[in-house]
Amino acid sequence: MRPNRLPLLLFATTVLLMVGSVLWLLWVSNTAPSAQAALSPTKQNSGTTSPAGLTAMPQAPASTAPPSAPAKPATSPTIVQLNVPGSMPNEALLTFRTPEALAAFRDRAAALGLEVIGYEIKLRTARVRFRDTTALERDLNAHTEDYTHVGPNLITRIPGLPLPLAESDTSNAGGNTPFRSQGLEAIGANGDRTNWGQGVTVAVIDSGITSHPSLASTKITHYDLVNDGSTFNGHGTAMASLIAGNDSNVSGVSPAVKLLDIRVADTNGESNTALVSSAIIKATDLGARVINISLGANGFSPVLDEAVRYAQSRNVVIVAAAGNEQLTALSMPAGIAGVLSVGAVDAKGTQAYFSNSGAGLTLVAPGVGIVSGYAEQRFVIGSGTSQATAITSGVVAYLLGRGYYGPNIIPLLTRTAEPLQAPATAVGAGLIQVPK
Repeated sequence: MRPNRLPLLLFATTVLLMVGSVLWLLWVSNTAPSAQAALSPTKQNSGTTSPAGLTAMPQAPASTAPPSAPAKPATSPTIVQLNVPGSMPNEALLTFRTPEALAAFRDRAAALGLEVIGYEIKLRTARVRFRDTTALERDLNAHTEDYTHVGPNLITRIPGLPLPLAESDTSNAGGNTPFRSQGLEAIGANGDRTNWGQGVTVAVIDSGITSHPSLASTKITHYDLVNDGSTFNGHGTAMASLIAGNDSNVSGVSPAVKLLDIRVADTNGESNTALVSSAIIKATDLGARVINISLGANGFSPVLDEAVRYAQSRNVVIVAAAGNEQLTALSMPAGIAGVLSVGAVDAKGTQAYFSNSGAGLTLVAPGVGIVSGYAEQRFVIGSGTSQATAITSGVVAYLLGRGYYGPNIIPLLTRTAEPLQAPATAVGAGLIQVPK
């Protein structure tokens, strides 16, 4: 009699099904994290993650390559991301994927109750003011694929007013020994500099340049992006005199340059990243080979970063102040990769107490007790990384006038700087020297 094999077959089938189930569960558990990651919020430039992948305050990227289209966003940010400390209240910077998307937004903005304060076509960015974020969030949800970034419009400031030259600087304004000059002897800018900077245009993105004896022979082209009819803060005139002054009281580094004056800061010395970004684009398109930015913001702006990269891709040298807040981080745009960032030292080569430190600081320049021009045709003495930056811009203009290639100037200046007894985060490569 043949044995009944049915129970054996049933048993084998059951075992195979159980083994198959276990293997399937193991495969699902191994692949599930990858599927979840594909659906989770994105993180851009090491910044704060949002449901949209739209980062309000990311960190500066290391690359200085020309900008490329960012990843497609998914949903909208919140008002917490826009009204952050240090930003213009109830304002946002909206960046779009294409100029056509920007134009379409401008057409529908009024119906949404959004006020378009300004826009920059080459950055595909609109600066808007809102009463609340409801309409903005609705538009973000309806036109998600049009947007690449939504973030705050950060406040950008210049330092306070310098002391009048006649007043006593009892504290030496942040250093052990003030220069009481332009500090040109300390950087090797000696002798006849009449033709230094010949054929070079330097843009001064600041509070505007007013008439001054030290600039009487300087060709200056003026643009006012603030255009509020208010009295000019004298800071811009001071920076211009240190770059191009030609006077017995103030002798700039490169008197032969042409100046492109682009006013972005009001009477109180306040500006914002939207205006500064537009000014960088304008300066670049008008032929500036050096851009002096003696002001800054405490926070990274993707719009400002893209403006900087636009200039850098056209071989423009951007020189920016490290900042005067005694921080261990550089102001922006000084903290953006590829920018020539400048700190301040006194006449003994000691870091000024106010000068910001941080990774990426390029070098330092005279910045304590510096004599300069000022508004109302005055001469003043003041201190700051602003002054150090303007002096450095003058050196860059001199090198460009001698035929140096823009992208090679930062490596040259870091190689020839005078080493100082301080960490690189405080003084960078050292005290700037004019290459011989």
